[in-house]
Parts: sequence; structure tokens; C-alpha cells
Amino acid sequence: MKKVVNWFLCIMLLVVATTACSLPTSRDLKGASARDETKDTNKYNAYIELSNQINGGMYGSVFSIYVNEFGLEQEIYIDDEFNGYSTTPFIPSVIEHASKTLDFASVEPSYGATDEKVKELMPIIIDMMNANNDIESYYTAKTYVDDDFEKGRELHKRYIALFEKYIEVGQQFLEEFSEITRERKYTDAEKLKDEDMLIRYYALLAVLRAQEIQEAFYNKGVGDDNILDFDVKEYEELYHMLTEDIEHYFEYAKDADRRKTEAWPSLEIFKTSIEGVKVTATDILRVLREQDPEINSDTKGKVTTGGRNAILSAFDRKVSFLVDAYNTSLNLTVVN
Repeated sequence: MKKVVNWFLCIMLLVVATTACSLPTSRDLKGASARDETKDTNKYNAYIELSNQINGGMYGSVFSIYVNEFGLEQEIYIDDEFNGYSTTPFIPSVIEHASKTLDFASVEPSYGATDEKVKELMPIIIDMMNANNDIESYYTAKTYVDDDFEKGRELHKRYIALFEKYIEVGQQFLEEFSEITRERKYTDAEKLKDEDMLIRYYALLAVLRAQEIQEAFYNKGVGDDNILDFDVKEYEELYHMLTEDIEHYFEYAKDADRRKTEAWPSLEIFKTSIEGVKVTATDILRVLREQDPEINSDTKGKVTTGGRNAILSAFDRKVSFLVDAYNTSLNLTVVN
């Protein structure tokens, strides 16, 4: 039986854009200070991208597809009905980009233990990319038919040995980097507030509050199967902060002059994403208050396939969409 792999907490992280309109406080930086700020931002964003590649991005999805097909054991698992395998190959430019991420670990500013984990992790990821490509070529050519999986078994052992290291070091990287992101994201929010960039401030806070809800469930070991174990009072506090910041966002975002001053694009995708998070967060509140895990307006009150309501999984997806929409908004220069 295939085993579904879900190793990391899938929280997409926020990009800090290098453009002045995205982080207004950078406009006053000159000379060396501006160069240092840009170097720091570029490095931070490279590590953010790495985190997101692991958590639900290309690395995480491609690497796990193989394990789901052939298992985690040293001996390859081959389904009785096996009729081929295909995966996404990593093109040279993607592998080169991974090498550039590794380069950031050796340049200033220093991120301490996080840099050391990147130095350890990226060679593993690059080796996995190459192993993945060898596997893709092997199965695409159907060589397994000719050699009765002889090379397939060798490739499998190589891949699994790398995958185990990837999981171990990847988790260590995420833990080290989370210490940096936790402090930095709220510092960035306060900068926006101090500059009277209140649309951007509450947009960022709304994303952060949604991620706090994700983290709270994850840290308590609560998922879709045992959602009723989460304390309703604790959730109500988290929910109140989220909805309050969402309300403030929509209040300030209605002001056309403020949108122009803050260079904030009125993207429909951000509006619908933040509304989607709010709806599902409200569904979770109702589930906890009524102690009924089958309540979910997204499914119109119906239980999902298998008799299990995956409301927290739905929330995770919507938060990921929201982060993507937020990051897109940061990098746009067109103002409505």
C-alpha cells in the first residue's frame, strides 16, 4: 500500500520585496546602507523561497511523489499492478538556481545556524534532483522491463538514503529559520504601521494571523481527524484577532487615495483569498463551538469522501493561496 508523505508543516512564508513601494521605509536608505539592505533582503527571500519549495513547493511535491510510489524502505516496493512511473525532471536552470541558494549561505549578512543548515541541505537537494532525473530517465525508457528492476533497486537505495537526510536536515533548517522569520515578520509589520501604510499593515497582519491559527493546530498535534480536541476558547481568541485585522484591511482598502499613497494594487485575487480564509476560519469556529466535525459550509454541510471532513486541510490551502496573493501584490507596481 502506498504511503502518503506529509513531513513538514505546510506554511508558506512571506516575501519581503526589494522595491521601495513594497517596503516604504527603505526609501530613506542611501549608499552602503541601501546596498546592505538589498543584500539582506535578497538573502532572506532566497531562504523564504527554499522554505516554500520544501513546504508544498516543487521540492516537497516531486520528492514525495517517488516515496509515495515506491515506499520508504531500502527495498523497493513495486505494486502488483505497476504499469510505469513518471515524475517531473529538474531542468538545468532549476539545479543552477539551487546552487545559487547555496551561495547565499556564504555571504553577508550572516544568519548563523541557518546558514550552516543551508550549506548542509542544498547539496542533498541537488543530489536528489540529479537522482530524480536518473529515475525519470530510467522509467521513461522502460528499462525496468529489460533488467527486471535491477537498476531500479539501485536507484531506489540511492534516493531513499538522500531522502532520509533531506527530511532530517530540512526540518532542522526550517526550525532555525523560523526563529528569524518569527521576529522579522512582525518587525516589518510595525515599520508599515509607523509609516502610516495601514492597508499594507493590516494585509500583512491578516496573513500572519491566519498562519498563527495554522501553527496553533500543528503545535497541539490537532488535525482533521481530531479537530474537536482543540480548545474552543483558545481558537476564539485567534479567530477574533484574524477577523478584526481583516475588517481593518477592508476598511482602509476602500480608500482610493490611500491605495495610491501606499502603492497598493486592488487585486481581486487578494480580496477573494482573504475572504476565503475568513469563511473557512468561521467554519472551524462553528465546528468547535457545536462539537460537530461535519459542519463545513464549503461543502454545503455534506461530509467529504470517506466520511471525513477535511476542514483544516481546506484552511491550509486557502492560507497558501492568500500568501501567494499577498506576495503577488507586493511585487506589482501598477496601482488602481
